[in-house]
Amino acid sequence: MVHDNPGEPPQPTAFRDPRKLADWGYNGQVLLAQAEACETFDAIAPDILPKNGDARIWIEQHARTLEKLAKQAHAAGIKAYAWMQFSVLPRALVARFKNQICDGQGRIDLERPMMQRILRAQVAELFDRCPSLDGIVVRTGEIYLHDTPHHRASGNQDTNLLQAGTAILRGPESHIALLRLLRDEACVKRGKVVFYRTWDFGNNFHVNPEYYLKVTAAIEPHPNLIFSIKHQAGDFLRMTPFNPTLGLGKHRQIVEVQCQREAYGKGAHPFYIGDGVINGWEEYATPTQPGRPRGLRDIVNNTNFAGVWTWSRGGGWEGPYITNELWCALNAYVIAKYAGNPQRSEKEIFDEFATQQLGLKGGDVAHFRELNLLSAAAVLRGQCSLRGPVDPWWARDDFIAAPNVSFFVTNNLVTDALAEKAEAVRMWKRVETLAQQIKSADAQTKDFAVTSAAYGRIKYSLFEQAWVILCYGAMGDEGGKYDCARLSAAIAAYDRFWREWRALKETHPSCATLYKDVAFQNKPGIGVAVDKYRRICEAAK
Repeated sequence: MVHDNPGEPPQPTAFRDPRKLADWGYNGQVLLAQAEACETFDAIAPDILPKNGDARIWIEQHARTLEKLAKQAHAAGIKAYAWMQFSVLPRALVARFKNQICDGQGRIDLERPMMQRILRAQVAELFDRCPSLDGIVVRTGEIYLHDTPHHRASGNQDTNLLQAGTAILRGPESHIALLRLLRDEACVKRGKVVFYRTWDFGNNFHVNPEYYLKVTAAIEPHPNLIFSIKHQAGDFLRMTPFNPTLGLGKHRQIVEVQCQREAYGKGAHPFYIGDGVINGWEEYATPTQPGRPRGLRDIVNNTNFAGVWTWSRGGGWEGPYITNELWCALNAYVIAKYAGNPQRSEKEIFDEFATQQLGLKGGDVAHFRELNLLSAAAVLRGQCSLRGPVDPWWARDDFIAAPNVSFFVTNNLVTDALAEKAEAVRMWKRVETLAQQIKSADAQTKDFAVTSAAYGRIKYSLFEQAWVILCYGAMGDEGGKYDCARLSAAIAAYDRFWREWRALKETHPSCATLYKDVAFQNKPGIGVAVDKYRRICEAAK
């Protein structure tokens, strides 16, 4: 799947081309033309959408587009599955039947009899309008309406509210009601595949074995009903455990893997996931529960294992926007090829990418591998920490917040934490040197590799200085006395790295767009935090 930022123009990518997917060993494509926006619901209320009205015209065109994309996938020899959010319905339909399908808070309740009837009609009409679809990928945990202007969802009563609430109003019971309906309408009646994503927030379906088993035990298995589960417990983040629901229960499971991770550069710099996802991340080296799975290799022989699908591109919001898919492509290639033949080693597949896709030879293959393994270790140390807890989202997409460093200050771990950040920068310098040394037959790939390695080195050098400023600033806040010599030196270095980063972007066309010094959703971020100590030290002169 390619997941574009909701509401933004699609990013250029080779991973929309089903021929490329087939060539790389994929046997299916997830089409992000939302399947929930292809229905007129004439079977429920034929007058609800006027024949020449904007909503009907838009919906019918949307359905034609989805059917066209599905046929293109088939022409390439692969299956076509559509992304489908529940519950999303035309505004006019919700208005007509509000008293029958919404609760007292205006939330669409999928367990109400009229809503069950509507959902059955929706599934039937989808496959009538788009018969080439082989199935759907179901999303319930978070709903976005940026690209569906004539629709609304559960809790979405304000036309300006583009992120709707979950359709799961009563926990497991809501999942069970929807699953029974989808199993019956799609799997049994029509022979279509349902990939039911467990993704949600909190200690619920996605990460809680008890919750997972309560839902799935209530559903009779079917070969076309497959539960889709991210490989990590929670989102695609370091320092989170391998998902404990994988391998449980009696249903088939497919594993989700993100190749362009919004928390770690989005492909603007190297960040290799293949070794960590397949063999287990470095931070799993001393597992708290021995014998538990650490990577894909530990579950591929489980009878529930049905395969892997990749978010080849996309995830998160906004930038960085990249000019070259090298690092995303490497991740996607290794994961896809491993899923196709788990008897192969991750290193064997990695080396195949280096030689067959990039044309590298001899020592350059080894250098390319060292570069990528270092990138995973450097990101871990530069952004997360093996010394203590850090908000995993403090630097995400192209935003930089100010991480809370109080744990390190309170526990006298500042020296250790800053040594860790310095080690990350040393690793990035080695990554940059390796990128410069590797000989590539493709000049564009070579240029991007070198530029993106510099991008990573500058980014994490800036992070190192930010951590120095925040740690020494926090110690000053605590004791009332600031080490302005150390703070001022770090602030000067921080400013210098920002200038170098901007210069890299200005002088290298292959450079991805840069980060901003504000937090997610443009809230006060690292810029405000650094300026606080800048003012304190300037006032102390």
